[in-house]
Amino acid sequence: MDPHLELLRLGAEHPDVAAEDITVTLVLDGALVTGTVISTEAWERLHLARLGEQDYDLRRVAKEALAHLDDAVEQGRRRRGPDRRFLHLRDVTVRSGQSAYALPTWRGPVAAVGGWTLGGPGRG
Repeated sequence: MDPHLELLRLGAEHPDVAAEDITVTLVLDGALVTGTVISTEAWERLHLARLGEQDYDLRRVAKEALAHLDDAVEQGRRRRGPDRRFLHLRDVTVRSGQSAYALPTWRGPVAAVGGWTLGGPGRG
């Protein structure tokens, strides 16, 4: 695991760290993924909102599943923490070859990141 990328991920997860509006560009299997690093909680909120735009029942099921996980964690007196295997982004652009696609959110495995940099790609 890249310790510097892990610091960015941890910064987004920790409420006392002002790691907002940090844009990164990741290299994944030949594609560039650019977006703003966000916490798991922020990603879940945005993801559930998007699900609600698609299908109310699907959103309800997802909320119930998360609530069930939270209840199970409370009974064990432990907090459900973020999954360290994933990085979450918002306002994402995926570039592959000459194509670029905009996505509202992105969740991907940290282990799949082949390289990264702060900021977005410039025009060359």
